Amino acid sequence: MVRTLVTKTTGRVVIARLEPGEDILRSIETISRDNEILSGELRLIGAVSRVHLGYFDRESKTYKDYTMLEDLEIVSCMGNISKHKDGYVVHAHVVASDEKGKCYGGHLLEGCEVSVTIEAIITEFPVIERERDELTGLNLLNV
Repeated sequence: MVRTLVTKTTGRVVIARLEPGEDILRSIETISRDNEILSGELRLIGAVSRVHLGYFDRESKTYKDYTMLEDLEIVSCMGNISKHKDGYVVHAHVVASDEKGKCYGGHLLEGCEVSVTIEAIITEFPVIERERDELTGLNLLNV
């Protein structure tokens, strides 16, 4: 069954620029906390010198991860921010391209390091929470 939440309201829009050396995931969490954004949509583009991405393995119910240490362009990153228990969950997927246009993608994990800049836009939503889904082993949106 498809679950939906329809809202006619959005809140503030936060536009941020991340600096070289910053970790993307930690920075988005900090921006969200500092601006008291409990839920929202995340979009970003830019350049990184290190990516750490994950792929969810349904059999083991764990993320398999890989790291690349090279200059890449973040050609697309979209995701959401939601509330889970006492904290924030940033759930985003990234596509990064090398100098020949070969793309790599996956779940944004801690350890993606900005090389030049990251331009991020966060659009605030009414609070959306996550709760544990035993079938998948994931914390899914409660809509």
